[in-house]
Amino acid sequence: MTLLKKNNSISLPLIGSLLEGVILGKKEKSLIIDLSPYGTGIIQGPEFLESRDYIKSLSPEDKVFVKIIDWNNEEGFIELSLENLERKKSWETIKELKNKNESFPFVILEANTGGLMGKTESIKGFLPASQLAAEHYPKVEQGKKSEILEKLKTLIGKEIQVKVLDFDQATNKLILSEKLVEKDKLKNIIKNYQVEDKVKVKITKIVDFGAFVKLEDSGIDGLIHLSEISDPAPAPEDIDKILKEGEIKEARIISTENNKISLSLKNL
Repeated sequence: MTLLKKNNSISLPLIGSLLEGVILGKKEKSLIIDLSPYGTGIIQGPEFLESRDYIKSLSPEDKVFVKIIDWNNEEGFIELSLENLERKKSWETIKELKNKNESFPFVILEANTGGLMGKTESIKGFLPASQLAAEHYPKVEQGKKSEILEKLKTLIGKEIQVKVLDFDQATNKLILSEKLVEKDKLKNIIKNYQVEDKVKVKITKIVDFGAFVKLEDSGIDGLIHLSEISDPAPAPEDIDKILKEGEIKEARIISTENNKISLSLKNL
């Protein structure tokens, strides 16, 4: 620790130094800390509000780590901020998970129309509805907020595998994504397929530009474009005369690029 000489009698830690102190008392908006032999410190104002959840768990005589903000304020106290080392370690873990692109469990505690909230590594996180995997995404006609909220509430208490999408320790922002986990799973499954492989597919939805299908052996989705249904290609309004939703077909894989499987019914 770097020290600062004061009156040639005592060496004081520099502002910004980390010290261990003992809690002398808790007030409604402040925390008094014994920093012997340097004096008595206080945590108040914005520093108190920032750590109020952590302060609730503390009691007189507990030892805590604090950072020196200023020596001798107007009341004669040493101005301090509280260092929650456990929380600091949690942010380091989150940073590591982001750097290594690893997934981890996230327990859902709350829901609003924008998404889901919970905690991981003691840090509050937010999982936007737009970052939910297809399995959990609230499919609601006309996007009615009340119905979206009800569907999201069904996930409260559940554990979802997520990845860190973005974070900012300074503002306590942690944004998570389930889509990133789903994307990795899809990528690993698609590795098992090769162009020209023949597979059984189930027609799940007919659209103007072709038909969406589900590969029967893996359950992942694929697309048969209009131009790959027959030769010559049918008109968009005639697709449902050739294909029926729910029927099983044999198709040939023609592309696995960008984690998407494209198939063809021609030349089988």
